[in-house]
Amino acid sequence: MPFRVNLRLLDEDEEALQLEGDVPVEEYGTDLVDPLMRFAEPLHYKLTVDKQPDGILLQGTLTAGLVCECARCLKSFKLEIKIDSFAALAPLTGEGALVQEEDFGDLTPFLREDIYLALPTNPLCKPECRGLARKASTRDSRLEAAAGEGPTPWAALDQLKL
Repeated sequence: MPFRVNLRLLDEDEEALQLEGDVPVEEYGTDLVDPLMRFAEPLHYKLTVDKQPDGILLQGTLTAGLVCECARCLKSFKLEIKIDSFAALAPLTGEGALVQEEDFGDLTPFLREDIYLALPTNPLCKPECRGLARKASTRDSRLEAAAGEGPTPWAALDQLKL
């Protein structure tokens, strides 16, 4: 179920609503196309929702769990994205306006946007990860073996004087 709020309750209530819950991965994370990351846990929110003259003000914390592959060594690891000072203003009219169905407004896109912006560009299992171990390629091994038999393929280049 998407993160929806009853707009009529916001109109009647002079106090802000305190909301806490989860948004399933199917509602917020299915369009992530990064091959190194995928959402593995629901998006947890703890928010204050308040009606403003020009929109709905959201403030609070967002937390989402990911399963990533390290961009250097390709090991799988878990990563938690936490936004402690989330704030968004969902406009009621105009471009980018809140999608409304009857008395309810869907605030999921506003949560999704900040979570996506918090994703790492290159996920690393640890900051000091050195990547995959270097191995001698077959080509290098043949060159080393040929070096003992006679001139190397690079001998002609070694003779150049620039």
